[in-house]
Amino acid sequence: MEAIGKHTMQSVVIVLALAAAMCLGGSVACAEYQDLIDVPALKMDAAATSLLLDITSTGERLVAVGERGHVVISDDRGQTWSQAEVATRAHLNAVVFVDPQRGWVVGEDAVILNSIDSGATWQRQFDARDADMQGPLLDLWFKNVDEGLAVGVFNKIYRTTDGGKNWQDWYDHVDNIDEWHLFAIAAATDQVIYIASEKGLVFRSMDGGESFAPLQTPHDGSFQGILAQRDRNGQDRIVLCGVGGVVYASTDSGQTWQLLDTGTQVILSGGTWLADGSAVIVGHDGMVLRIDPSLTRVDRYPQENGLPLGAVSATGEQELFVVGFGGVQKITLPQATN
Repeated sequence: MEAIGKHTMQSVVIVLALAAAMCLGGSVACAEYQDLIDVPALKMDAAATSLLLDITSTGERLVAVGERGHVVISDDRGQTWSQAEVATRAHLNAVVFVDPQRGWVVGEDAVILNSIDSGATWQRQFDARDADMQGPLLDLWFKNVDEGLAVGVFNKIYRTTDGGKNWQDWYDHVDNIDEWHLFAIAAATDQVIYIASEKGLVFRSMDGGESFAPLQTPHDGSFQGILAQRDRNGQDRIVLCGVGGVVYASTDSGQTWQLLDTGTQVILSGGTWLADGSAVIVGHDGMVLRIDPSLTRVDRYPQENGLPLGAVSATGEQELFVVGFGGVQKITLPQATN
């Protein structure tokens, strides 16, 4: 994401918030201060066009999350959007659902929210504002309604085995002595889980998240996003994307990697698989990439408005919903060619 990526966009919001706080004045600000974690999200007519950082589909409903605790939902394939009831005004970075009813969101100060009504309302399960290591959670993955992992900066990782009623600090289960940031998480199976990090590193678990070992790629920079899936031959197909238009792909569980020619140098934020085995990656300057099912060829579809994009959800082979600056956009890709 260059000029600004999904995680870089978070810094912009933090700086603006600090500037606004300084303008309040000393004693009055202190007397009236409330931690934004404890303040419900403000209802806004323009929430669906505000900064949004992630989007997913529950099957029938689209759910997007972003700045100031905004969660917006659509039940008519993006024609109209309404704002959910959210118990915090913290910045929200990622969302996942395990079934049409139950989902989780992570954000600043390691806040974790849960919904049991398809995203209509969200309650706080956890935050780490008093933790020794401050910083946001950036992504999460759930195996089922009970077991999940949330990852973030400085090797921040939490695990739950009871649907989020309790979250356990899991940092010592990752072989990451330098405490590199953990940007994104994806699973090829319930047992094989990958975490995208810095310095070209991916951390891989072969035991369902009990332990993670480093897997070095040829890259020496950061990976902002990761996709993983198991193919019919028992090999993991992995796509990594990041700063400078970099995309690496592996079709043999990370044994070998191919640097793809993306034709761009913008920051690439994240992506999604399509049903035919191809992948879509989005990033800055309105960049949308489609990687063919062999994970060797890239087609570019830059959007005319050029707004930075942070995440994408596919509702069909050609119909996509992307989020970023400007909120939610609907995109229709051209028919794929052989």
